[in-house]
Amino acid sequence: MVDEEGKSSNSILHDGSYFATGSWYSSIVVKGDTALMMQPNGTALDMKLKFGEFGEADPDVAETTGQKFYDIKLSFCFGKEFTELGVVSEDRLRITTKNDIGLSVLDWMSEEEVATLEAKGDPIEAPPGPYKIQPDVLGKFLWITGGAGVGKSTSAQLLSKMHGYVYYEGDCFASCRNPYIPPDVQNPSLAQFLQKPLIGEGLEERREVCKRGNEMFGEMMAGGDYDKVKAEEYYEKMCEDIKRERKRIGGDWSIAGVTFGQELRNFIRSKLGPDLVFVVLNMEMEDLKERIRIRHIREEGTVDILMSISRLCEAATEDEENAVNVMITNEMSKEDVISKILDKLNL
Repeated sequence: MVDEEGKSSNSILHDGSYFATGSWYSSIVVKGDTALMMQPNGTALDMKLKFGEFGEADPDVAETTGQKFYDIKLSFCFGKEFTELGVVSEDRLRITTKNDIGLSVLDWMSEEEVATLEAKGDPIEAPPGPYKIQPDVLGKFLWITGGAGVGKSTSAQLLSKMHGYVYYEGDCFASCRNPYIPPDVQNPSLAQFLQKPLIGEGLEERREVCKRGNEMFGEMMAGGDYDKVKAEEYYEKMCEDIKRERKRIGGDWSIAGVTFGQELRNFIRSKLGPDLVFVVLNMEMEDLKERIRIRHIREEGTVDILMSISRLCEAATEDEENAVNVMITNEMSKEDVISKILDKLNL
């Protein structure tokens, strides 16, 4: 039952769309005590909403909202169950939460406002980035890979900041966002969620592939192996985009993205050509777990999920062409890692 204001009788929220700022998903579509969590790639996850008192709010949330206690719990499943706690504004038009990125807000919007916002974004055929367009100069071609938390995005970004590489974030392909994260942002892994969504011809086709890719990653988060058929479909589509964009922009390139093992790296190499060099970042599992725990304090479930994915990632073998291993420790600085990468590549 919905009243004249669009508020369900069993909910403290308005029915309709709440658009997210500062979150990895783009919006939630509320109906009563349930919602659909929408991502820029079109994937929708079921979400349950529970209202009550859920403990003291994070200090930043309390300061922003003026409320001392969380009063909403948002739960969803992606491989495993996740929850977010938030505070609902008095007019029920805003939800404020705190995540790894920082403060996140969800604002209710009318259907007209939703349509206007969905029409905005960066063109899928030529996403803007802070790089010189020099298509006649195809330079070094690196793919930085490894398990979750080893520093793929950080290393690719530093190559951009320190040495002028074009930094292409593979995770942005999965979420259908602009892959060119600025070289000066503090945390590129989190900054990807602030990148603009892509719009234009070809988006729906990419979304369908990315949905199936998300299914694969969800299965892996639940403890399964990766699906070879889904993986090859997903990475072939990403390679098409990388190949087209590299031809358009030119210059030296550093791509950040997980590739699991030699079989998948060979498949990617068959699509992108022999110039591609994989830089495989490796860490001892205990060191990696310590690093992930620091990034995800009080989120042991997230730590377990990221570790399960990392255990599926294999180092380069001695007979693997155009691939180098770089061993990382927690004592190394980001700059130390870059120096080691360049030394390994004799650059």
